[in-house]
Amino acid sequence: MKLLFKKIRSLRRSAAKNQILNSEKEFYSAFNAMKSAVWIIDKDHCIVKSNNAAERLFNRSNLEMIGKKCWQIVHGADQPVKNCPLIKAGQSLQQESIELQINDRWFEVVVDPILNSKGKPSKFIHIITDITESKRTSDKLERSQQLLANAQRLAKTGGWEWNVEHQKMYWTKELYRLHGFEPTEYESGSFEHINASLECYNPEDRPKILSAFHQCEKKGIGYDLEFEFQKSSGEKKWIKTVVEPIWKGDKVEKIVGNVMDITESKSAKDKLVVQSERIKTFFNSINDAIFIHPLKQEGFAPFVEVNDIACKRYGYTYDELMNLSAPDITVKPDVKGGAKPNCRNKLREEAGLAFETFHIKKSGETFPVEINSNIFYQNGKPHILAVVRDITDRKKMEELQIQNWHLKKQESLSRMAGAIAHHFNNHLMGIMGNLELSLKLIELEKSPRDNLMKAMQLAQKASEVNGLMLTYLGKNNSGKMKIDIGKICSMIMPLLRASLSGNIVLQANFPAQSPMIYGNVNQIQQLVTNLVTNAAESYQKKGTVYLSLKTVLSNEIPEKYRFPVDWRPDRNEYVCLETADFGCGIEEQNIEKIFDPFFSTKAAGRGLDLPVVLGIVQANNGVITVNSKYGEGSTFQFFVPVATKQNS
Repeated sequence: MKLLFKKIRSLRRSAAKNQILNSEKEFYSAFNAMKSAVWIIDKDHCIVKSNNAAERLFNRSNLEMIGKKCWQIVHGADQPVKNCPLIKAGQSLQQESIELQINDRWFEVVVDPILNSKGKPSKFIHIITDITESKRTSDKLERSQQLLANAQRLAKTGGWEWNVEHQKMYWTKELYRLHGFEPTEYESGSFEHINASLECYNPEDRPKILSAFHQCEKKGIGYDLEFEFQKSSGEKKWIKTVVEPIWKGDKVEKIVGNVMDITESKSAKDKLVVQSERIKTFFNSINDAIFIHPLKQEGFAPFVEVNDIACKRYGYTYDELMNLSAPDITVKPDVKGGAKPNCRNKLREEAGLAFETFHIKKSGETFPVEINSNIFYQNGKPHILAVVRDITDRKKMEELQIQNWHLKKQESLSRMAGAIAHHFNNHLMGIMGNLELSLKLIELEKSPRDNLMKAMQLAQKASEVNGLMLTYLGKNNSGKMKIDIGKICSMIMPLLRASLSGNIVLQANFPAQSPMIYGNVNQIQQLVTNLVTNAAESYQKKGTVYLSLKTVLSNEIPEKYRFPVDWRPDRNEYVCLETADFGCGIEEQNIEKIFDPFFSTKAAGRGLDLPVVLGIVQANNGVITVNSKYGEGSTFQFFVPVATKQNS
């Protein structure tokens, strides 16, 4: 009998063990089947278990994540981030959550503490769920609702809806505002609500409103009416109410309507004549020429309106200009400085355009102009309004500025010539000295190998200086190809970090889909290296250098402190490579000199780092801008055209 009981107990233990194993298998199957990334974290904030979804999300194996702190995996940080839900859950002993962005997607992080018998957290369940789509949907809905509310507020129009079957009414916030009611003042659609709204109308108008409403409810006849209106505060208004039925089968299911405040338009009719005179006076008082003409699919229509300054500036009478069109006053496209033939197409696409060209007066004299044009509609037809500014004086000023800049460069050229002569003289003296020693050694029947090697090394150094100068002059522009600038920058990050001192941190921020450019790989890497090195040298002890990449439009490129100074954008999209620091900064009087060869205000400066950068910028059809304040830091932005078929 004892043997029998012993065997039964053994069988029970075996069955329990199998049940536990099966339960563990089921748990791990469910654990790994979850779409959300799940970690089990111990009380010391280290990951002890991780599911397959976490491996996919962070592109790391379980072995790479086990034993790590969660913030090391999620944020790449050595310390918890602000508002870390794991830290908060350990303090509050309850569920904590946060939303964060990883790359281009949004995630919800939920942390639940598991408490032991003493009420202390022994483990944490850490769940990361992708909420990108729901967040985008929520953001779109919120934007749509906000857009509707803003549109109604700006248009001074409130909306309402009446459910015929349930006899319920819904008002928008703007409709409450138009009536002077608070949204919580009445129950929506109640007798008190409807009665209070009717009392806002004159007594003689109320039967008309009720009759029109009942006709719409029973027969589906919409209406469009205007009434005098009085808000609950006593303020007088004029409103326009437009109502339409919504059918379901052969019955009216809903009635939708809006109420528009037309007080201003009513009073505007009385002021129209006065305003017309004011507009005409303003139109003719502007110091820029104004031309208005219809926008046609093909060809150009004659002007329909011009101001007095246009007649005076172009030398025509008003009637003469009314018989002309835009091509009659524009220098032809095949003439230097003439209008670009695709301007009108761009205007149709963008509805507004600003550009420079040359116009011609009745006398035949040509002059530079800046044109700001926009499309507006008159009687439902598109028209172009062009404001034309004479920029003759501005162009002369720009030419003087460029001449002044070139004059300032004389100092730079003198310093450069002296420095180059000094460098080459030192190298040549060393080469000649070693060659003379080599000749003497040959006479003594000794090997001149060491001296010849030294001469070769000095010649190579002289050649390097020559190469750097060619780069500065923008002459080394061979080997261009279509390249991913983000990948090029990422490739040299380890080398850059290794080359910086231990007190300098390099933070890089590159987009997941980086833009393509046409350029030379070695030159781009040299440019990044020089800019990062320049930023690192601005710190006396320790600091952070920030490197980022983005795409911008040409009109976003800063105009101040552009190098080369005569650069002008000829593309719409540009890649912006930016380095920023909070180091010593640059004194304003030195900003125009920093790209001069052998000019440096830093002890660690070598005199050719930034000039080489400028040469690479020019070789790649780009521009570099500088924004710096002495004692606060500097930002360098390198702009290069995005690769397209046209600029290949």
